[in-house]
Amino acid sequence: MSNRALLLVACGAPLAARLGDGVQAAYERGWDPYVVPTDAALPWLAEQNLGGVPVIVGNRKPTEPRRTPAADAVAVVPTTFHTLNAWATGNAYSYPLTTLCAALGSRTPTVAVPYASQELTGHPAWPASLTVLRQAGIRILDAHDGSPTSLEPMVPGTGSQVVDGFRWDWVFEQIDVATRIRESG
Repeated sequence: MSNRALLLVACGAPLAARLGDGVQAAYERGWDPYVVPTDAALPWLAEQNLGGVPVIVGNRKPTEPRRTPAADAVAVVPTTFHTLNAWATGNAYSYPLTTLCAALGSRTPTVAVPYASQELTGHPAWPASLTVLRQAGIRILDAHDGSPTSLEPMVPGTGSQVVDGFRWDWVFEQIDVATRIRESG
């Protein structure tokens, strides 16, 4: 155990098929990962080797203790149109969304990798939500190339190329940046 807790939130999109790689990358970088999937992400995780990390689903009962330590960082890989918009507007109606809203409110270093189609990213809520999250300090990366400054929508038929080309290094580099920003003040 490293005493550095990383919450890996996953939503239901093809990039969730790489969460096992994210768990391994977290261990290699000295993090203790905890997986917090949305209900829609669970089928994507079913056949993956998650290295025995805790997978936190559903809300806890009032008599149950907290299931994760306080997060030192959060990575949302992938985040969907649905979750990103709910998060930006403070809708904490599920455990993953409560986790994300709490991370935003506590200024926990957070990196998000959106995965949404051209049709969905054309909705007016999308750019507004991205702006809210970026202004709150969330590091948002393009799933195609890891860019923190541009964001391309998913083009139909290219999902497997994006998933295969995705690098967890991009996420951890931005976690490091966000952590340094938080520590500097």
